[in-house]
Amino acid sequence: MKVFQELGALIEERWKDKNYDDEIFPAIAEQALMEADLLNRVDPWEIVRWTQTTTQLPLQQDIDAKFGNPPITLYNGSRFYVDIYFWLDGTTEIHQHSFCGAFQVLAGSSIHSHHQFELVREINSRFLVGHTELKSVKLLREGDVQKILPGNQYIHALFHLERPSATITVRTQGLPKELPQYSYLKPHIAHDPFYKETQIIRRLQTTSLLLHMKHPEADSFIADLISNADFQTTFYLLNTTFTYLSDTDLSSLFNSSAGTKRFDSLLEKARSRHGALVEFLPPVFDEMRRQGNIIKRRATITDSDHRFFLALLLNVPDRIRLLELVKSRHPERDPVEIVTDWVDELTTTKVYGSTEQNVLGLSDFDDLHLFVFQCMLAGMNEDESKLALHSEYPTEQAKELEERLEGVCSSLQSSLLFRDLFGAAKQSADTAKAVV
Repeated sequence: MKVFQELGALIEERWKDKNYDDEIFPAIAEQALMEADLLNRVDPWEIVRWTQTTTQLPLQQDIDAKFGNPPITLYNGSRFYVDIYFWLDGTTEIHQHSFCGAFQVLAGSSIHSHHQFELVREINSRFLVGHTELKSVKLLREGDVQKILPGNQYIHALFHLERPSATITVRTQGLPKELPQYSYLKPHIAHDPFYKETQIIRRLQTTSLLLHMKHPEADSFIADLISNADFQTTFYLLNTTFTYLSDTDLSSLFNSSAGTKRFDSLLEKARSRHGALVEFLPPVFDEMRRQGNIIKRRATITDSDHRFFLALLLNVPDRIRLLELVKSRHPERDPVEIVTDWVDELTTTKVYGSTEQNVLGLSDFDDLHLFVFQCMLAGMNEDESKLALHSEYPTEQAKELEERLEGVCSSLQSSLLFRDLFGAAKQSADTAKAVV
């Protein structure tokens, strides 16, 4: 397409004048995208039409469509290329890049989060343990441009809100010194997802076979493997088992006592082998459980604001940041009131055929739960919530409700959906920091 030929030629000329300095490329790509006015010159669906009708596409960089649904290469330069990525679903993966460049939102919007990773121990060059923390988060809209920096200076995640979304990406072929390209599993694991080792792959595949065929000795096989495995392989074996146990009971997402007992038994085997290092792992699986719960629920919801709210619960780990993002999307209203309304609507909506009381899976969620939720969202402590209760309800009714207040607060703080929102899931970092 002509517009991308022009964009590519402009970047090529400017970068050549800087002797193809990788450090400068992100700024060059960012500036060129801002100058190109793609939002007013390019229709994403015309790109699809062009892809289907042109007699010769540029050399496609990601032929297996591992990144994007799909990715389409629009320009191929000597040292960089330009892609459009279509996205049907949001992604929660935190990652860094072994390349650099810039991207622009062409259609839709996304939650963009930046993270940092504090290394505690390098298990090997492809597997690290430490602490992943959110540095900043913002809402990206159509036309917004962001630099892509290489390596751990740009650990980020994009969660695409609309279906579909589209981004234009200008990126280098790759920077060998920035390998491996880690992905991060909150809160404690960094690993190289592109690492392929035949022995590990076959052990994971045979483990999956045993689990899915419900072999009577599956757990014994896995326990024996874990008893002799290195820490990286141990994590992958536990992850395979955890995923299977979660998928076999989608309604409870691995909350069944039988599944928990089986998994805990394997964790004990890992502790016998690797000691205190294993304490990094339960919070990772706990976060997987939380994410799985929210993703499952978001898939049943069509309202754009409700999907936005669940995307925030998935990606934003505290109350203040969540409210700021709600305010940026709806600046005309009080964000506490908006979120409370959303929760009210969702807890009075039921999925057809589901045995759960509402689409959020919150049982016995009544008016007091909603009132306390609003108080906690506004930053009130328990005593302040009691005062608000007495100002909202008649005296006798307020006294009766006050007896339930502590229990309601506790249930909201411990729920998979809201625990991060109300700061009740902060113990894992302290536990893991004690690990040598």
